[in-house]
Amino acid sequence: MRTLLLLPLVACSLVCLWGCQIDNKLGQETENPGFDSGGSVPFADPAITADPSFVAELGVCGSVHRTITLASTGTSDLTVADVVVDGEGWTMTGPDLPLVLAPGETAAIELTGTAGSATLTISSDASNDPDLQILLDATADLPPTVTMISPSAGSVLEVSDTVFTATVTDDFDAPETLALQWSGSVDGVLGTDPADSSGAATLSWISAEHSSGAQDVSLTATDHCGNAAVAALDVCQQAGYIEDSIDLESWNFEGMANWNGTDGWLELTKPVTGQLASAFNTADVVTGDDVAIEFQFYVSGGSGADGLSLTALDTDRMTGYLGASGGSIGYGSDGASPGLPGWSIEVDTYDNGMPQDPTPLDHVMFTFDGNQASGSAWAALPEMEDGAWHTMTVVVKDPHVTVQIDGVAYIDQDISGYYGFPAIVGFTAATGSLTNFHLVDALQVTEYVCPE
Repeated sequence: MRTLLLLPLVACSLVCLWGCQIDNKLGQETENPGFDSGGSVPFADPAITADPSFVAELGVCGSVHRTITLASTGTSDLTVADVVVDGEGWTMTGPDLPLVLAPGETAAIELTGTAGSATLTISSDASNDPDLQILLDATADLPPTVTMISPSAGSVLEVSDTVFTATVTDDFDAPETLALQWSGSVDGVLGTDPADSSGAATLSWISAEHSSGAQDVSLTATDHCGNAAVAALDVCQQAGYIEDSIDLESWNFEGMANWNGTDGWLELTKPVTGQLASAFNTADVVTGDDVAIEFQFYVSGGSGADGLSLTALDTDRMTGYLGASGGSIGYGSDGASPGLPGWSIEVDTYDNGMPQDPTPLDHVMFTFDGNQASGSAWAALPEMEDGAWHTMTVVVKDPHVTVQIDGVAYIDQDISGYYGFPAIVGFTAATGSLTNFHLVDALQVTEYVCPE
C-alpha cells in the first residue's frame, strides 16, 4: 500500500517541477525589457524613426525652413550612413556622416524649401527601415491676378465723373485682405480702398480732381508675401468742369447776377424792369474753337423779356464783362456800348425788330463779337416762356457749330469766323420794360483735348 501511495506523489512532484519551470520562464520573459506592457515586441536591433514623417507646405513666401528629427529607437546603436535629398526645390543641412546614435538619442536634419517636390532618403543600419524616405512638398505663393473691367482701354473720359472697376484674386489670400493701390501716370496715387469679398475693386474718378489729357491708370494688388500684380489701361480725360455750385471766388458777377444758394442755381435777373447782368467763370480758360457746353436755363415768371446769352468771352480782347442793355441782352452792342468779343448764342424771347432780331418769334442766334445785326446763324424756337426748364447743348468745333435745345438741333452748320481764342465761359441777360427770371443751372463745360 505504501508503494502505491508514493507513485502519485512523485508524479505530482514531477508535474509541479515541470510546470513551475515553465511559469518561471514565462515570468522571466514577461519581465524582459524586450517586451512592452502591451505585448508588442520592440526592436532588439538598431531602429529609426523620423518626425515629422512628411512635409507639405502651401503658399510659401520665398522659402520655408523645417526640421526633421531622427531618433534611435532600438536597443543598440544606430548608424546613419547617408542622407540624400532628391528632387526640386529643397536643400538640406544635416549632421556629419556617418552618424551614430545610441538608443534614445536624436539628431536634426535642417531643410529649406522653395517650390517643388523632393524625397529625403535616410540610409542606416536600422532593422525596421534601412532606407527611410520622407516626402517633401512646397507650393510657392503666387502673385495675385488683377483684371481691369471698365472703362475700356483707350476710353475718353468726359467731365462727368467715372467709376473704374476691376477684379482681384489670389491663390491663398482672401480678396478683401489684399493691399490695393490705384495710381495714375500723371496724378500719382489715386486710391487704396480694398476689394470686397467677391474681389470687386472700384475707384471713383472725379474728373475735376484729375489732370486732363492722355494718361495711364493702374491697379496694383499685393498679397501677404509681398507678391504684387499690376493691370493698367490708357485713358484720356477731357478738360472742363461741372458747376453744381458756383465758387464765388472764381466767378465774376455784374449787375443783378448772383448765385442763389437756397435753390442752387445762377440767377441773372429777377422779374424787375431795366436790369442788366452777367456772370463769368474767370478761373477756367478753354479754347473757343473746340469746346462743348451744356446747361439748363429758365426764362419765365415775368411779363416777357428780354432773353439771355451763353458767351465764350475772348480774354485777349475783352475790356469788361457786360455789353449793352435791353434787347442787346447784355452781350450785344447798341452803338454806344461795345459788344463782348468772342462768340455768343442768345435765346431771345422779345421782338425788338430788324435788324436786331431776325424774327418776331422766340429764337436762338449765333453771333461773333456781339454783332446781333449780322447774326451768323439763327432759328425760330417754340415758346420758351412756358414756366419750364430747358436744356441747351452747344458743340463748337471750328468751323462747325451745333446748338440743341431739349434734344432738338436748331443750328447745325459750318459758320465762318474767328474761334481760335482763349475764352472764359459765362452768361448775360437783360430786362427792359418787360421782365423775366433768367436762371441757369447744371453747367457742364468740356474742352476737347483728347483725339477723336
